[in-house]
Amino acid sequence: MAFEIVTVPLLSLPAEAVVNRANVGLQYASGLCAEIFDAAGKLPLQRACCVIGGCAVGDAVVTEGFSLKAKYIIHAVPPRWCGGKYGEDALLAACYESALKRALELPIGSVAFPLLSQGLCGYPTDRGLAVARSVLSSVENDLTVYLTLA
Repeated sequence: MAFEIVTVPLLSLPAEAVVNRANVGLQYASGLCAEIFDAAGKLPLQRACCVIGGCAVGDAVVTEGFSLKAKYIIHAVPPRWCGGKYGEDALLAACYESALKRALELPIGSVAFPLLSQGLCGYPTDRGLAVARSVLSSVENDLTVYLTLA
């Protein structure tokens, strides 16, 4: 597996799947989620998410990429930071693991991740990066994995 940390926008990466920082209802939201929905086509993507129904914190589900360059969107639901006393690191690791598992189930050669739990989730950047690096760099397979810090 190739694992690269980059500083370019998620949707500009040459990945066949992108990971969306999703909410439990898989609904359109602000930030990166809005960028992905808008670029993919808000209505068809929202319909696909409504069919799925929802996703638990620490888990991930897949939709097609619709109008994105990427063929698939992996919707991963990260935890909110609550001071580190509520198992946030384990939930964040599970979120990366679940998204990576979904990527490995797809007929793709590359996947791009944002730093999950950043922004509105309030996760400390260095702590979130350590969790991401630990999970994403430990997998042995032929998948190219990008982690963007942009």
